[in-house]
Amino acid sequence: MSCRRLAGLVLVSAFLCRGAPADELAPLESYGNLPVISSMALSPDGDRIAYRFTRGEQDFVVAMDLAHNKIVGSVDVTTVKPRGLYFVDEDHVLLVVSKTAKLEAPTTARLTSDSEEIESSRAFVLDVSTNELRQLLSSVSNLWSAQTGLGRVVGLGTDPSRLFMPAFVGNTYPSYSLYEVLLDRKVERRIARGTSSTIDWFLDAAGRPYVEEEFDNTKNLHRIWVHDHKDRRMIYEKETEIPAIQLVGLTADRKELVFESTRSDTDTSSHYHMSLQDGTVTGPFYQRDDADVESTLTDLSRIVYGVEYSGFLPTYEFADPELTKRVGAVQDTLKGTAAELIDWTPNFDRLLFHVSGGWSSDDYVIAGRGFANPTLLVRGRPDIAPEQVEPTTIIEYEARDGVTIPALLTYNRAAASGGKLPLIVLPHGGPAAHDRFGFDWIAQYFASRGYAVLQPQFRGSTGFGRRLLELGKGEWGAKMSTDLDDGVQWLIHRGVADPDRVAIVGASYGGYAALAAGAFSPLDYKCIVSIAGVSDLSTMLTAAKQRYGRDHWAVEYWQGEFGSDEGGREQLEAISPAEHAENFRAPVLLVHGKDDTVVEIDQSVKMYRALNKAGKDATFVRLDGEDHWLSSAETRIEALKAVAEFIQKKL
Repeated sequence: MSCRRLAGLVLVSAFLCRGAPADELAPLESYGNLPVISSMALSPDGDRIAYRFTRGEQDFVVAMDLAHNKIVGSVDVTTVKPRGLYFVDEDHVLLVVSKTAKLEAPTTARLTSDSEEIESSRAFVLDVSTNELRQLLSSVSNLWSAQTGLGRVVGLGTDPSRLFMPAFVGNTYPSYSLYEVLLDRKVERRIARGTSSTIDWFLDAAGRPYVEEEFDNTKNLHRIWVHDHKDRRMIYEKETEIPAIQLVGLTADRKELVFESTRSDTDTSSHYHMSLQDGTVTGPFYQRDDADVESTLTDLSRIVYGVEYSGFLPTYEFADPELTKRVGAVQDTLKGTAAELIDWTPNFDRLLFHVSGGWSSDDYVIAGRGFANPTLLVRGRPDIAPEQVEPTTIIEYEARDGVTIPALLTYNRAAASGGKLPLIVLPHGGPAAHDRFGFDWIAQYFASRGYAVLQPQFRGSTGFGRRLLELGKGEWGAKMSTDLDDGVQWLIHRGVADPDRVAIVGASYGGYAALAAGAFSPLDYKCIVSIAGVSDLSTMLTAAKQRYGRDHWAVEYWQGEFGSDEGGREQLEAISPAEHAENFRAPVLLVHGKDDTVVEIDQSVKMYRALNKAGKDATFVRLDGEDHWLSSAETRIEALKAVAEFIQKKL
């Protein structure tokens, strides 16, 4: 990674705002490619933006002066994977990147297997004034090599170029310590030493360690400490296998912590406040009966300003009612799309939105000071015209036991008038996640080719209340799967889907769901595609125990998800598709990245071998150099081509 400058790019240009002719099909590569523009951020005064520019062999992070439409800094990121960027001040852009790395020896009790691969993260700062790039925390001795969250900023000092970052330090039992970073003077020093149980830090207005959060996996103890000079006092302690509350920020006066927890009366997550004086809890705040708090909107000092609520479309509520109205007004202007607020100036006089779905294939819009109306800055996918974005509708259907399942249906507007469409079921990953209304590159590609694509929010999904999430516990391979089948039947009965042309495609948990359909569903799926999917839950749970230790909360979580607390190995084998290869009737395509550190490629290898042994039609595509998220444009296109050719042939 270097500071080689990107030449010849004018951001808001005819080149980046044009699209392919609307009466032509955009090529597969236009869907499989990474967006040309992504990860945009706004500077504190709102006069600069930073973004990732990816086209062909070019991959840069760019800083640009909006007033003069001029690039003021750029860095070549072709050798790493950018995971996020944001401005610290007008001249400094912080860039978080990751790279697949192999640990050659067991270095810690938290990571015990030999030669284990991780997605190791690093943080860099780009000085726009000099176009100098520097790695942060590189001078810290004994920095733990296995950490994946490096790059967090938990507070700013009174001087904007003074920031505070936590990092794991040590080998055997790394501690989560706190460092002061002076960007202008290139100084990094530790200001607080955490323990092996420390998981978070909060700072006071002067930049001093204020609140320390601990979770002891061995003792199952969740604690919160307030630092007072050189002493600390505990204001919260709870014995729990998995933390019941999630700290998200501080109130504006810094007298209270803000945390997220579930309301008992509505089963939706809301905000609560905890007094830093005595631990007294008040609330709930930011509450809705029909939606969870999806995310909390804070500044870099972690002061809470508002929330985004869950659901297919983003909605917002702020402490300032006028700001709530302003954001809602921008969304009304962009009606028919998902307009997500992604950045803002400290006084909220400029707002930056990512827009997707409807007429948008991933665009960026700015509103506020200097703009009479919300204004398109740039199109993220200029090769796909607004007229080529296929319609997505929000639907819901009833599962066989009466549970309401929200879903998205994307379809080809021209083909839909001709009758029943071939259907692709596209379950999301997680499974504790949910789809959002917007431009989904897989759904849009297949819809453009004449298919209907169903994205069900099956039980176990987040975003639609705690009840739907909790109903998924212990239902892997069971009701979580029949929810998908019920969506297929619902579309068939309404004349939308052709019952003789139904396929299922999924990634991560969605890949498991696709394989479970082949192993356990009575429906006649014509072909099955699993991308980075799980096939053997027993192996997956064993890997989690080796990685984290048997007492870690992550192990408890997965045991609860699988329903294997009591049933043990027999229960896991009963719902593992690799153990039931003989049941498959449809051909299977397995796609997996060799460098996947979330779901190891062995999961697909085992499934492929089991299918071959059972004499089934199976194809395996290994993506060399690819991770769990298909982060590379080259291998993403390779994967999409393989899936498209397979479905065209088999469906």
